[in-house]
Amino acid sequence: METQMIDRIYELLTGECAPTANDPIVENMFAEGRTCDELYSNVYEANLRLCERLGVQEDADVELIIDAMMRISKLLGRKMFSYGAKYAAVEFDKK
Repeated sequence: METQMIDRIYELLTGECAPTANDPIVENMFAEGRTCDELYSNVYEANLRLCERLGVQEDADVELIIDAMMRISKLLGRKMFSYGAKYAAVEFDKK
């Protein structure tokens, strides 16, 4: 599958962009009240508490960690999507 389409699906899935009429129907996993939204809020609040304890407005290391984890998630998501497309017709043991 084309990398552009995989990236677009990821952007829709994470709420990075609003869907258009030409987009596939993809659930926004970061929509308000969804588990990803709650988990991201927890990370954001933990970041605020950490910065408060450190006496800074923001901490570059925390931002680096968050950014790296989001990039890792995107890479894993792309790979899972590719494997899903590759193995869509394969039936796995249900052990």
